[in-house]
Amino acid sequence: MAAEAFAALNRILESRERREQSNRQMSLALMQFDYQKRQAEIAQTGKNLELLQGANAQMMTTVASDFVNQSGLGAIYSDADDGPKKAKEAVKKLGLADKDQDRVVSAVWSYYSNQDPRAVLNLAKDIKAYSMSQSTTSEQRRFVKGLGKGLGLTSKSAEDQLRAKDLLDKSDRVLKNQTDIMSEIYEYGTGDYDIQRTDIGLGAIDVEDVGLEEPSEDVVPVLNIPTPAELTSTSKQLIKTSESEIEDAERALNMLDTESITLKDLQRRGTLTDEQREYLSRVPEMKNNLESELQELNKAVQDARIELQRNRELERSTFKQRTGISRPGFL
Repeated sequence: MAAEAFAALNRILESRERREQSNRQMSLALMQFDYQKRQAEIAQTGKNLELLQGANAQMMTTVASDFVNQSGLGAIYSDADDGPKKAKEAVKKLGLADKDQDRVVSAVWSYYSNQDPRAVLNLAKDIKAYSMSQSTTSEQRRFVKGLGKGLGLTSKSAEDQLRAKDLLDKSDRVLKNQTDIMSEIYEYGTGDYDIQRTDIGLGAIDVEDVGLEEPSEDVVPVLNIPTPAELTSTSKQLIKTSESEIEDAERALNMLDTESITLKDLQRRGTLTDEQREYLSRVPEMKNNLESELQELNKAVQDARIELQRNRELERSTFKQRTGISRPGFL
């Protein structure tokens, strides 16, 4: 009988070692997966920022083009040597202050000659700011009146005014986008790989529209992730194995109780051998080990049943997504 109890205890202890080793391997696999997933997310963030920057640069050019055309400033540009001089004379007729005349001419030439839309967009940004301010200088009011007239900002037509305000809003927005994108790029370079400014965008370049999504296939790490069906099967097997080990532990406990009674009776009679006495002294420790293992096994079964239910729900959901069919009796 002692041999059977020892054998049962050894089987349970070996099973515990296998479970602990399996748990360690799973933990290491999950750590590796988390690391690789984070690397993929970092790479995707870099691609998102690159896409945002390119999209916003294109939008800046588009909005600046709309501004110079709608305001009429495109007409003052000429690649002739005296182009800037004649342009300033044309701008002077708008009633702008001398420094603003130079600024407008410089912005137009920067746009056409250097393909740099920022100065033109800053003109639009200032028109919006001055037109909304409750306290402006005489020069600022002349600035708004002179450039806003061509845009339609001072038009009697509500439609023209709305179009002008929409263009000014877009100009302000793409400039803010550029500032935000550059800040994100700087932070990315210093190790902050999460895009904090989730409101970056204008229409087609909204963050949600241009790539803040799950990592693309070319950057997703190759990892053997179990399918829902495999997870369900694993949970079932774990329950079956643990329940079998519980039966072994309970049988071993019963044998220890029986042996303990028999050995204590021999002890009272004074016929207990040295070998039996040594074995009897180890019975409490063996019982404690078995009872502790029983608690762990019962908890393992409980956890596995919860996990099995989750995996079944996942398998049902996956099946429905793949086929469009809901099967109430599934599994």
